[in-house]
Amino acid sequence: MNSPTWTGLLYSSAPVLFSVAILSALRLGQVRPLLVALARLVAQLLLLGVVLQWLFTTRNPAFVGAIALVMLLVSAHTVGSRLKGGGWPLRLEAFVAMGLGIVLVMSVSLRLGLRVDPWYDPHVVIPLLGMILGNSVTGVALAAERLESDLRAERDRVELRLALGASSRDAALPALRAAVRAALTPPINNMMIAGIVAIPGMTTGQLLAGAPVQEAIRYQILIYLGITGTVCLSTLALLAVRLRTYFTPWDQLRIERLAARDGE
Repeated sequence: MNSPTWTGLLYSSAPVLFSVAILSALRLGQVRPLLVALARLVAQLLLLGVVLQWLFTTRNPAFVGAIALVMLLVSAHTVGSRLKGGGWPLRLEAFVAMGLGIVLVMSVSLRLGLRVDPWYDPHVVIPLLGMILGNSVTGVALAAERLESDLRAERDRVELRLALGASSRDAALPALRAAVRAALTPPINNMMIAGIVAIPGMTTGQLLAGAPVQEAIRYQILIYLGITGTVCLSTLALLAVRLRTYFTPWDQLRIERLAARDGE
């Protein structure tokens, strides 16, 4: 099978460009965002190609670590930007929480799951890290967002539980459960339909590249395990830290933390 050429990609863009023309003609909006997104897609992936080509050639663990750090910083910034007024404290908390999750998951996947040698092999580390982090950001961000929104909405009930002697964790338990559910819903849904409704991206890419079917399937399972493990560990760590943000050490709700973000 031939690899796609630039001419082939131009042909493949025809349905999208045709849709843009219809949106513009009918004045339905989203024309500019679509065109900007397409331009950014091409520019960002071309830049990625240059960086990866250089990285694969140098095979330097320091450079691999630097790229991984940048990816983690961007992921933490994305999580922090989901909450109004979250600021740098939330970004720092997200960085630590996601760092903990991704380090554990990548260590197990690289050393035990794939037995990569050397451990910093950029051909494996960067694509694997990108897929796991990219699919984990949404879950972690949803958890932080849901915890705050539920605590704000159920503030009276939370304070009532505290007045009756509940600990901060017990008082916030419904909100914590809702946050965990929000975080895990995307990976659970993806795993439920994988292989039946959807052929996942890793499997599709490897099959198009001519890899054996069973090998492609095993890689995809590894990716799903990595994503789910990262979301679980990062969410649990972030919620534990976030709980300290909304409650004092004496199990009192910091009303000002919720009110400040609520615009009161």
